[in-house]
Amino acid sequence: MIKYHGLTTLEVLEEAENYNKWIADQFLPHLKGPILEIGSGTGNISGFFSKKSKIFLSDIDKGLISHLKKKYPKNKKQIIYLNIEKNTPKKFTGYFKTIIGINVLEHVKYDNKALKNLHSMLSKNGRLLLLIPAKKLAYTDLDRRLGHFRRYEKEELEIKLSKTGFKIEKLYSFNLVGLISWVVRNSIEKGNHLRGYQVIIFDKIVPILRIIEGIFPPPFGVSYIVRAKKSNK
Repeated sequence: MIKYHGLTTLEVLEEAENYNKWIADQFLPHLKGPILEIGSGTGNISGFFSKKSKIFLSDIDKGLISHLKKKYPKNKKQIIYLNIEKNTPKKFTGYFKTIIGINVLEHVKYDNKALKNLHSMLSKNGRLLLLIPAKKLAYTDLDRRLGHFRRYEKEELEIKLSKTGFKIEKLYSFNLVGLISWVVRNSIEKGNHLRGYQVIIFDKIVPILRIIEGIFPPPFGVSYIVRAKKSNK
């Protein structure tokens, strides 16, 4: 049984093919195996990564792990339970060249501890790739319902990553229209989850947004994209 109370939102987002590919494309050029994806959820984006190199999928919800094993049967042995706030398996110390987290860190109460654990699992010069909810002012009821402890500010992220042993290579805002719609939706419609029609409408305009943001990087966005390298000092 899947216990994650944001399952409905994950299922809705599974239909957002353009958006999922847009996210995946932010990371694909920077992947080197072996790869670990933390908080894989229902595997909405995992499929893009699995084509690239050897990848381990993981989650803290055992129901989601069962779901992932059914979805990716050829990868069963590399789908694991992992709590990044706890002590991680010794066999993974210094093992991964890339760790990916798509909308995961905001679910973690002790994110500094989690970042230290991720650092320990990366090999020398390994990379941490993250997509993280941005802007504290955009924290809504939906964030709370999804189990988000926080949204982040850029300076806060820079400090946390530096203190936990990472050197930022790139940190940028992503999806400006998503930020606007997130806030507007909360003001107009106090629903507890994203609705299918909202995602479908947004997904149709994603190809246009990709072109615009590719030319004019937005000053703000619904998320931050982070690419950081393990510091070995």
